Amino acid sequence: MAHVHNGTIVQLPASRVPDDYTLPSTSEITDWEYDSGERELSVLKATVEDSDKATTLGNIIDNGTIGIDKQVEDLIAAEFDVTNTVTSYAVLSMIKSNIEASDSTDFYNDTAVSYVCTVRFYVKSV
Repeated sequence: MAHVHNGTIVQLPASRVPDDYTLPSTSEITDWEYDSGERELSVLKATVEDSDKATTLGNIIDNGTIGIDKQVEDLIAAEFDVTNTVTSYAVLSMIKSNIEASDSTDFYNDTAVSYVCTVRFYVKSV
């Protein structure tokens, strides 16, 4: 499989980004060929939750089993001929829990079962 996923750009409202969270550096593709449109991905809270909110957000993106990057990679593998070189990146534009919560970052510690992430990904095939 020749798929390179550059990662996820975080474009969340300030109220959803913990103060001590460091935004990841992600390479955008300026000449992408495919825009997925907005998709909602669920990330199981029990798998990614940490007592530190910034770590939880990082896990939501990076968890190798159920994180956003992993789900985007799986979707691309299913939708594209990845025997050719395929490059992608994702944009996380909203996150909420499956149980409505306040707009503060406290929702990272609420009683939700999963986080619902609004994601769009871009793909270029070479």
